Amino acid sequence: MSKDVCWTRLTAWIALAAYLEKTRIREIDERRDDNGPLSPGFDVGGPKLQSAAALNVKLACIKECAKVSLLLLLRLIRDDNWEEDVDLDAIETSSVGSNSLKTEDISLQNIDVEIQCPEGYGCADQDFVELEVSRTGCILNGVKLDMNQIEVIVDNVSNVDFSQPLKSIPLTRTHFMKSRHQFLQQLGLLFFQLFSRGESIPNPSATEVDENRNCTLSTFDDEDHINDASKMMRRMNLDVYKKKLLVADVPESICRVVTDLIHSGMYDEDISFLSLIDVFQELLGIVSERPDILFYKPDVSNVERNTNKGKIDFGNVVYGREVETNRILELAASRYDPFKNRLILIGGNGGEGKSFMVEGVKNHLVNSSGWIHVGIKFERLMYNSPLSAISSAFEVFFASLLGRDDQETYLAVITVALQLFLSPSLIVLLCNLIPSLRRLFPVIMQRVISEDDLEALAEESDGEEQNTFNEILSDTESSRNRLHYSFRRLVHAISSFGRPLLLVFDDLQWASQESHLLFIGLYRTDEVDQDHILSTHYFPAFKAAATMEVHTILLHHMTKKACNSMISNALQLPNRLTRPLADIVHAKTSGNVFYIKVFVESLVINKTLTYSLSERRWNWHLDAVKAISITKNVAQLMKRNLQILPEITIWALMLLSCLGSKTDESLLMLLADHIDMIEVLAVAIDRNIIEKQGQVYRFSHDILEQSVYDMMSRQEQNNTHLFIGLELLAKSNEFQTSHSRPVMHIAIDQINRAKTLGNSQLYYSDRYADLNLKAAESSMSVFDFASALSYSEHGISFLADHVWDDYKLSLRLYETASKACFASSQGDKMRGFLNEIFEHAPRLQDKLSSCLLLIETLGLTGNEKHAIDSAFSLLEELGESSPQDVPPHAVSNEYLETKKALRTYTDSDIKNVPRVSDWNISARMRVLGTILPFLFTDRPQYLPYVACRIVNLSLRHGLCSDSPLGLVVYAVSLLNTDIDEAYRLGKLGLSLHETFDSKEKHPRLKCAVYGFLAFYREPLQSVVDLLKNNYRDSLMAGDGYVACSSVSYHTRFRMMCGHSLSDLDNECKIFVTEMTKLSDPSVCLVHLGMSEVIRKLSGSRRIPFSLMPCQNIATDEDYLQKLESLGMSSMLQAGYFNALFVNFWFKKYDEAASWAKKYRCRNQNRFLDVYHSFYEGMTAFQLARKTVNRNAIEVGHLAISLFQEWVKHSTWNFQNKLLLLQAELQFFEGNKEGAIEKYQAAIKTAQESGFIHEGGLAFELLGSLYLHYGDVDQAKLQMNNAHKCYEKWGALAIVEFVEGRGNDVEMD
Repeated sequence: MSKDVCWTRLTAWIALAAYLEKTRIREIDERRDDNGPLSPGFDVGGPKLQSAAALNVKLACIKECAKVSLLLLLRLIRDDNWEEDVDLDAIETSSVGSNSLKTEDISLQNIDVEIQCPEGYGCADQDFVELEVSRTGCILNGVKLDMNQIEVIVDNVSNVDFSQPLKSIPLTRTHFMKSRHQFLQQLGLLFFQLFSRGESIPNPSATEVDENRNCTLSTFDDEDHINDASKMMRRMNLDVYKKKLLVADVPESICRVVTDLIHSGMYDEDISFLSLIDVFQELLGIVSERPDILFYKPDVSNVERNTNKGKIDFGNVVYGREVETNRILELAASRYDPFKNRLILIGGNGGEGKSFMVEGVKNHLVNSSGWIHVGIKFERLMYNSPLSAISSAFEVFFASLLGRDDQETYLAVITVALQLFLSPSLIVLLCNLIPSLRRLFPVIMQRVISEDDLEALAEESDGEEQNTFNEILSDTESSRNRLHYSFRRLVHAISSFGRPLLLVFDDLQWASQESHLLFIGLYRTDEVDQDHILSTHYFPAFKAAATMEVHTILLHHMTKKACNSMISNALQLPNRLTRPLADIVHAKTSGNVFYIKVFVESLVINKTLTYSLSERRWNWHLDAVKAISITKNVAQLMKRNLQILPEITIWALMLLSCLGSKTDESLLMLLADHIDMIEVLAVAIDRNIIEKQGQVYRFSHDILEQSVYDMMSRQEQNNTHLFIGLELLAKSNEFQTSHSRPVMHIAIDQINRAKTLGNSQLYYSDRYADLNLKAAESSMSVFDFASALSYSEHGISFLADHVWDDYKLSLRLYETASKACFASSQGDKMRGFLNEIFEHAPRLQDKLSSCLLLIETLGLTGNEKHAIDSAFSLLEELGESSPQDVPPHAVSNEYLETKKALRTYTDSDIKNVPRVSDWNISARMRVLGTILPFLFTDRPQYLPYVACRIVNLSLRHGLCSDSPLGLVVYAVSLLNTDIDEAYRLGKLGLSLHETFDSKEKHPRLKCAVYGFLAFYREPLQSVVDLLKNNYRDSLMAGDGYVACSSVSYHTRFRMMCGHSLSDLDNECKIFVTEMTKLSDPSVCLVHLGMSEVIRKLSGSRRIPFSLMPCQNIATDEDYLQKLESLGMSSMLQAGYFNALFVNFWFKKYDEAASWAKKYRCRNQNRFLDVYHSFYEGMTAFQLARKTVNRNAIEVGHLAISLFQEWVKHSTWNFQNKLLLLQAELQFFEGNKEGAIEKYQAAIKTAQESGFIHEGGLAFELLGSLYLHYGDVDQAKLQMNNAHKCYEKWGALAIVEFVEGRGNDVEMD
């Protein structure tokens, strides 16, 4: 025990506390400082208003008394395992044993407190001290205490126990249960004396009791009410205790605890304390957990007004979701996989509080951890545009940042990032979707969107040439994901400033099929069955995504305890008092959070739950609450609550429900310009049915929106939608809302909805068909493909049986619908629209875009052969010879002509060539450019000719967006003859493409330049990084085909750089899974083959070919047969190279030579061709040393001559390989010293260039040379060096192989 801590009587401590309180108040009165502010809402309760300072003194004393009470309760509880939910009625109520702590022992005289003694008072050698308190002062051990010392003693009680004679007597739960009510009554009397600071226990006079009895009993006429009368009489006696406590300024809540303890078991058994833990928790809640509600005077200024309007303030606290909330916060804070984003799917029935819980999480992350938040809510009436929910959310986000000085740097970073990666046209696109962004790009908006531009966009093109709309869409591969690319770049820019981004998608069940990030998706489990799109499409896709880490959290009904906590907080009463009410509410609402709130508010509306200003608390009648009927989904209850509203308010709410969960105020004014909608809707706002944020009205909950909408019959819904549509259509030109969607779009949405509901007036209307077409084309211009498709289909439906009577209108509708289908990957539906066009469009010019759509669809779905044949046929229709029909001499002439023409042009000349104006020429280049990617995999022999045709047509007739790609492919064809010129033209193609203001197409060109050209001049490691960046850019642009190609080159290049095989293995798992989804699975087979090479070299135990189980490949033979069956020669050659590569490293030189021979092709310009030459040459020298083979020697010499040429362009990439080949030649020729010199030079250059695996190979071969000449020590040394290199590479299987050879050396 500390020397300054000892025990004293509780009675003495109470007297000391009372003395301190009175003295401090007297000092305040003497200073006459009564002008300070009152304590926050403190309930004075006494006969006169005290000053703020005096109240603070009393408050402090009462808190210390509460602390002593809690310590006493802990002392009573700690000797046994007290259970809060023990069955009290099951405990026998016999008398207490003689050895137990008796009820009368619970008194002030039998309790001691542990206090902190001031120094110098002789307490060091004492366990117990005497305190004497009188009017003149306080004495401790005969020495007077000053006020500061008294305050230290009062404020530092650390323990409570029974007096010495009682400490040996145990107190058990059983003893407590046998006399529970008597025990609690005695405890209440003790607390009365404690909180009243020493007041004696009152004893009502007999006369007062008789008066109460006569007054009470006279009000009852039968014996059934005698018990009620008895209870009322006891409550009157209870007022005697309460009055004395209130005079002592004890808060109402603590008064209630004390008086309920004193009268335990005498009345209202259902709210009696069940255990000491019950008492402890309530008292702790009053003074510590909820002091603002229970300890201080509750704020009742708005209670009466809200009561009349049926409002209850449930606050912003989330109840009963601690586990789920903590899980989300843990996932947000835990370390992220650099290759993955994190998705949390939160499911639960409607009204379970998903959005409310996530709102609390969001506030914590934003306010405490600096997160950025964008909330996206999908609506029940989404109509055509799920994108509107996304753009609206970003509009709110940017509007909240603009104009804030502390966000200027952050906004500047976003602006620079968008300008760096987006063309002006895409920036304008984003600005149109998110109007607040216009303030970040004033120059671009003024330059791009001039008055002339706006007029041109408004005009309808009646000419025969393709308009700007069709020209943009002609590049279907990038346009299908252009909008996605823009938003991905926007998200990347937002989250790239070191601030994590939280994206919350609410009500995913209503969504259509369309740095680190945390995605949270909310959905209703009761609306998502096994056939719902979330179950069939999204959930499987999320879980299969290698770049997405998915977690699922399901919310269930609120527990009784959580329900009681919520109601207790709302009614500002302790949990014990609201428990009976909460149990009934929970049973009637099944614990649904939203239904609980609706039901409780209905109790206020029908006066079952009322607030008493005199008692300053809510009151209710349990029998009346039980009597209220409630349907399973509370629909009728909500309907009854809504029906008491004024009719005009109900009508306004019905308009809102037809427009969605939120509506702009100006839009409502447009619909009812003769009505004060603000005043009309104010009633609904007061009732918490809707809320207003700025100029936007929104329903408080989508269940309320649904309930209002369901109040209308189908015919009423039909008529209301039509009314809204016609009204908005009539006024759309004269008024515009701040809503991100045009009024005309909203109007046509409403008309379409009315038609869907069966409005007979809307069977045929070319006017509405035309309006839908305009809305569809407008949606396509901002790449909102889902909306475009919906508008197109509605437009076609308005033509009914008169489709194609208006040829131009029908053509545009079907063409827009087919393009929207293509962009949203709805191939079957697209073919239906295309067939209509092919059947009714007589001119090729009218159906060219549709033909290209079909060709591109075929190519991207694995039908490259069919796509190419179709394109060749289309070229013939355009007057262009099919490449397969061009004779060899014509191909040669085309090539020479292109080469000659380019010699006369400087880079600047080519960039200044005008744009093509001839439609036919432009169409030819569009077709040729469309099939170029597919020729790479199916018919590479036609690539040079097609590329030359694009270049020649461009130089003769003008440039188009396909010209740079033709130039790059032509550059690739030059690699056999002029590497420097090829590299120059490739780079020129990239810079030329910049002039077309379409950066989203850049990945395709960069893939060709980096994959075929750059490694000849640039360090291979830097090209690896470029390809990885291009993979990401391709994903951003939605170009799955190029993303697959880029990541294949990236992985191959990394392998040849000698990067860690374990890292590559992990990367392959992610890439293969991702690419399988992005493109046709057959395109991913090349990467699958590389993953197998990595598996074999690294010694991984992964099942062979397990990354793509859908391909049914189990062995290397299966894999090669699969490639052969696809007829893709380039992929098959990659398979052959893999076999050559693996066999070489495992010293199976005969097999390696066989695969090298199969690989050979006339082209020696691709990346794999270079490495094929190297490994075939190395294999040839190994075989030549075993058996002199002239053919093998020639192969080795050919490899050396090739690398002697290539090393002129890059010593970094090729020098060490050339030296290795030369060392092998010297070894073969018996020149030991020359071979050693070359090997050592190869080791040095490999280390300098970072090719760790090739350095290991040089060490190993040098060791073989020493072993051949009998120098075992040097052989062992070099083998050990090789071992270290291979180990660092991660090629554990090769390490084992080399160790085996080392053992052979030991044996030799």
